Amino acid sequence: MTWALDLARHKQAGADSPPLFGVILYTNAHPNMKKVLRDEDYWNALDDISGPRWAIFSIRAHPGHVGPPDLPPNCVGMMFPVWKEPAANRELLTTFDLKDTEQLPALIVFVLEGASLHRTVVPLQEATLEDAYSSLKAVVAEIANALKAVSSENLANPEGVFAAVNYALQNYRDRRVLKRAYRVLKEVRDWLPS
Repeated sequence: MTWALDLARHKQAGADSPPLFGVILYTNAHPNMKKVLRDEDYWNALDDISGPRWAIFSIRAHPGHVGPPDLPPNCVGMMFPVWKEPAANRELLTTFDLKDTEQLPALIVFVLEGASLHRTVVPLQEATLEDAYSSLKAVVAEIANALKAVSSENLANPEGVFAAVNYALQNYRDRRVLKRAYRVLKEVRDWLPS
């Protein structure tokens, strides 16, 4: 996937936008995310939300699977399922410093600073078509709003832009955790006798 980094380097050279990029990673095992990304109306809506300040790419990885561990011949071992990553994903995992593709779909947000890559990974929901779109829309809007808050003279600073976006994404994650905790607490309270 070095082509994605090469494309990012080419786009940021002389551009008037921050050196921030996004890559939506998914596999064929994520049909709802695939439909959202291939639908022109959804894609145009996401493009409008993201604005002209940063580019988003999408990459379909090869699907992995859960299976028994690989043991040497004539070796007896504990048989518990492990994630099996296809060799075809090795370049993708190395490029974005990912352990595996088990937690896809996800949005990788990154900046290039010389030879270094600073990135954060945001998991996306895709249980339904609406979940896939709204999950992606919320994250893209969060990043777009964070970029609007960065002053124009600071847009050329990759580390500062990444820090601002990463801070906004961490707040987004924290709000989601709090909302889930509140819903669980509310359900538990409803079950308890008055």
